[in-house]
Amino acid sequence: MDIVLASPKIRTRIDAGSSATPSIAQEYRIGAVPGGDPNLDRHWAGLLVAYAAMSSVVSDQTVSLSPPLLQKLQLELYRRSRVEVWLLRLDTLHPQVSGNKGFKLKYALEEAQACGAARILSFGGAFSNHIHALAFAGFARGIDTIGVIRGESDYAGNPTLSDAASWGMRLHFVDRATYRRKAQQAFLSHLEGLFGPCYLIAEGGCGPLATRGCREILGQVPAEQLARFDLIAVAVGTGGTLSGLIASRPAHCRLLGFPVLKGAEFLFRDIRSQLADAGIADPGGWHLQLDAHGGGYGCVTTQLAAFLAAFERETGILLDPVYTGKMLLRFNQQVADGDVPAGSRVLLIHTGGLQGLRGMAKTLYDRRLAFQGALPL
Repeated sequence: MDIVLASPKIRTRIDAGSSATPSIAQEYRIGAVPGGDPNLDRHWAGLLVAYAAMSSVVSDQTVSLSPPLLQKLQLELYRRSRVEVWLLRLDTLHPQVSGNKGFKLKYALEEAQACGAARILSFGGAFSNHIHALAFAGFARGIDTIGVIRGESDYAGNPTLSDAASWGMRLHFVDRATYRRKAQQAFLSHLEGLFGPCYLIAEGGCGPLATRGCREILGQVPAEQLARFDLIAVAVGTGGTLSGLIASRPAHCRLLGFPVLKGAEFLFRDIRSQLADAGIADPGGWHLQLDAHGGGYGCVTTQLAAFLAAFERETGILLDPVYTGKMLLRFNQQVADGDVPAGSRVLLIHTGGLQGLRGMAKTLYDRRLAFQGALPL
């Protein structure tokens, strides 16, 4: 029942379009995908419904991670721009401990068990991928979990928190002003008074142990394959995943993070602090693209909704709208604008989070229909 990171012998796929890609999307496809927009709309709606039904199904009670899929993306945009792009699909690792979460939680869970912790307490929003993954990991390991949730108890019935509760997580809702005190000792002492001694994991799983775990992400790519890339890109929330990638980045390769928060300049400081806390000297070679947020965290524009549907049609790959979808949309805009030099070999990282689609299906469908214009594909 331990988290087992995948063998470096990852699965490699050259994507030739959705008809040749047996992805989650195709496995749960409702009918074929004709070329007309009405049929695409029907397909996209059916796809989201199918994923909603599938995502919370527990096929076993382990947190063993499957080998991730490394998939070449053969979009017309890339061919025309003479850019080679591959996607490291951490979304294929595990249906519940999704994407980067297995790496971020790996060593914290090991430490919690080693010190005999009776329960783990952490923090997150009402649709948090971290809370969802932690709840299942605790369930699989037989450790009680407590989620301190930002927002009202009305959110308890949403798909994310319903899953968490079904896996035994105790949900404690606090208002936003109280939530901002999550790192203050007085508030932590209050929580200890309510729940007893807990092993604490920070919001999003961040901390030195998360950085340590995320250093292993690029180790999932064979060395000879990794050596071919000159740019690696990933979406950024709290910066924990990026800090691990910075620490393990090949010296020849640039690293670009796409924050999904508006006004994320503070992340330059926070990421350097995370590296220092993990005892890692900042090697440089990384940068943040600050204009990928699409209006702010969790905001979904009509363009983004349309892009997610069109990207899935072209590649068979589902993207989440909060992290990887925003990263890929902004990256493709850069390619279309000529900001990615011809001849570049790029590795994009899909950080999972597909469970969140269940709470956004209608929004995504409605906003896709409202979009008019060209998409960078």
